[in-house]
Amino acid sequence: MPNFSFLDKVPKGWGFRGCDDPAEFDHDYWNGKLVVYEDPQPTDQYVIGVDPSGGKGADRSVIQVLRVGDINRPDEQVAEFASDHHGPHDLAPVAALVGRLYGDGSGGEALCIVEANGEYGDATLFDIRSRLGYGNLFVWKVYDRTKNLSSNRLGWWTTPSTRPKLVARGVHAVTHNDLIINSEELLNELEDFQSDHWMAKAQASSGRHDDRVMSMLMAYWAAHDNEWKAGQDIAAERNRLRLAGKIEQAELSEDTPKRSWQNTAVTSADMHEQWEEQFSG
Repeated sequence: MPNFSFLDKVPKGWGFRGCDDPAEFDHDYWNGKLVVYEDPQPTDQYVIGVDPSGGKGADRSVIQVLRVGDINRPDEQVAEFASDHHGPHDLAPVAALVGRLYGDGSGGEALCIVEANGEYGDATLFDIRSRLGYGNLFVWKVYDRTKNLSSNRLGWWTTPSTRPKLVARGVHAVTHNDLIINSEELLNELEDFQSDHWMAKAQASSGRHDDRVMSMLMAYWAAHDNEWKAGQDIAAERNRLRLAGKIEQAELSEDTPKRSWQNTAVTSADMHEQWEEQFSG
């Protein structure tokens, strides 16, 4: 496990499951392909975090797929899409496909949270909603209101006020074993992720990327936003029960079998065909 600059309190073997040697990761081969760490399960609930870019190499367009945890197991990253050449309009159909492939656990689409501000987010959001008919989109909330938190805006809006909240939640999740990360590339971005004392300007160090980090942090936030708003904290209760010996800490094994799509380049047709074979009838 890398020696993180701000995650040095993570116990060894907690919160991370390494999948590939990063030295052997072929960026050109995986550029614009979906890396699957766990096949979609029809009864599991998923959230996808989408960070669009211009598709010109300066920043990456990234989609993170998060399986939402419960009282017995933490949240886990189950798939990742990163591309240097997918612009906002090219990214939208990929996000819609991935969200429909993984789903919400009851036959619907996975909740999708898109970073809406910036140059490209509104274009991706418009395509996902209007052109592609995707309905399960994160609704922005104004968190300093006493009531009627939900707004009429879609997506996540990163501001000097919301960014530190997003980062603080994500750091807490990783350091408390509430979020398992499978992507070595995401771990590398986390290692480069820098923050000042208040995390108000948390960002990638100079010349590095933080697109994987931000899309995962958004997915984690969206997965638990309504839960926190209702005054609940399933992760805290799970950790309390674990410490009380009522549930066991999941063992993270280096010999975990690779999933059927892991380390393979899959097309949308491949995914749909395997979906039908696995889950039909």
